Amino acid sequence: MVGGTAGEGVDLPGTLFGKLCMSAGLRLKTNAEFHSVIKGYNNIYQIRASENPVYSHMSKYDLVLALDKDTTDLYMDDVVPGGGVIYDPDITKVEREGVKLFPVPLRAIAKEKVGLELAKNVVGIGAACGLLDYPIDILLDLLIKTFARKGKEITSKNIDAAQAGYNYVRENFPKEFDYIIKPKKNPEKTFMANGNYMITFGAIKAGCKFVSEYPMTPSSSVLHCMAKHAREYEISVNHVEDELSAINMAIGAGFSGCRSMAATSGGGFSLMTEAVGFAGMTEIPIVIVEVQRPGPSTGLPTRSGQGDLRQVLHASQGDFPKIVLSPGTHEEAFYMAFEAFNLAEMYQCPVILLTEKYLGEGDANIPFPDTTNLKINRGQLLDDNQIDDNFLRYKNTKNGISPRSIPGQKGGAHTASSYEHREDGYFTEEIDECNSIHERRMRKLDTLKNLLPPVVIEGKENAEVTLVCWGATYGPAYEAIEWLKKKGISANLLHVKYLSPLQPGINEALSKTKRPILIEGNITAQLGGLIAEKVGIDIQSKILDYSGRPFTPDQIAREVIKIIK
Repeated sequence: MVGGTAGEGVDLPGTLFGKLCMSAGLRLKTNAEFHSVIKGYNNIYQIRASENPVYSHMSKYDLVLALDKDTTDLYMDDVVPGGGVIYDPDITKVEREGVKLFPVPLRAIAKEKVGLELAKNVVGIGAACGLLDYPIDILLDLLIKTFARKGKEITSKNIDAAQAGYNYVRENFPKEFDYIIKPKKNPEKTFMANGNYMITFGAIKAGCKFVSEYPMTPSSSVLHCMAKHAREYEISVNHVEDELSAINMAIGAGFSGCRSMAATSGGGFSLMTEAVGFAGMTEIPIVIVEVQRPGPSTGLPTRSGQGDLRQVLHASQGDFPKIVLSPGTHEEAFYMAFEAFNLAEMYQCPVILLTEKYLGEGDANIPFPDTTNLKINRGQLLDDNQIDDNFLRYKNTKNGISPRSIPGQKGGAHTASSYEHREDGYFTEEIDECNSIHERRMRKLDTLKNLLPPVVIEGKENAEVTLVCWGATYGPAYEAIEWLKKKGISANLLHVKYLSPLQPGINEALSKTKRPILIEGNITAQLGGLIAEKVGIDIQSKILDYSGRPFTPDQIAREVIKIIK
């Protein structure tokens, strides 16, 4: 863990350490916890690495790099016995038995080598390399790539700072730390990205050509990543004035036949909801990425939560089809983003990809996705030669899906307004016509429900407990199974990925469990309420965390033990 005051550059050594772990052939997961201020207060960047895939961060640390006094004051008790702490003795005094202490004059070295005390973060990562017996040349190469655009002088100074931190530790604490990381000669090819980037990559692969967003933490990196790749993939990326503009522009792009996306968080989505209904009424395909943070109002803008499920399920007035997906891992974020665009066009309705800050801003390194079987499906979008004189945009069909045209197609002209309408798109208030079009729209969900993959229980059959979760709570819950096993408790996992329509098979799966336990990052057990409403099963045992901090496996294991004991 790297800890420091906001403005001291906690992310840089954290990101560099993650890349060092990648170079060693390790798999990793990161989590950043920071306050919503530009300067001041303590921020931390957590990195967990293993030779095996990593699904969650932890609340205990083997090595801590403390850039400020608050880090040692707040987290000393979380260092494991035999773990180490790198700290600046000029800033803080540290005492704790059973933990190895490594006082390094970070500020003084940074001032001497770079002329800037803030470079203590680079001195610190150099010191960490020294403790872990990691080759310094790999770190120096990373620094060259990181600072190259800032010129040779700054790059050279940062190299000197890292080398100085490395040398100081090697000279003063030779072989005093029991943890070692060795680079692997031919590591598995992986790349590091956060969940928002994986969503962006999935959207690009799906042919997304229009993105609009008013930046809102923690969804903003969707816009940043799209902007980075806009020219390469010919995507119109629009940083707009507010969320209303974002959603309406994306709807307009969808109407024109362009695969479009808007991204936001809960507060921004609140402003979008009337337009979500407009997309539902006009049956214009659009993908909306909603990266949750705790609310209401501004809430905890830099933290993670799962409190927006009910909001997106019931967004906008009236009844109309909308599809809600929620990935649990970085890999699922990629594949479900691709799927979202297919679903939007196949069922001609808003598709909401609901995730949270823990996944959206958390990095992981994963193998490159297999895209062999990814095929774009544009649904009932007609070619010019498929449109005849009897074209009805909102034709009453058995499966609820009508043929679709885009502007400029001969014979495909139609009215698409916010009013209820007839099959040809013209406004109507006649009872039979209104009922017919309304019922036809809703049949789409029945059609989709029959095609969704049923839920799967992961883990041992006939387990004592079944952990039920959604979204990125999957990772901590998945790893909690092993923690419980060590305590003599067998557990398995039911992860719900499709929330509207609700994924099939939940009734059958839960009927085979002995004791289901719901795990959610909100106070009202929103998935539990949805399951009770749609399936008729009220899960009584619940583990709810609404602190804005994501679950950890040990936390879940402790709470499960309390419930069953």
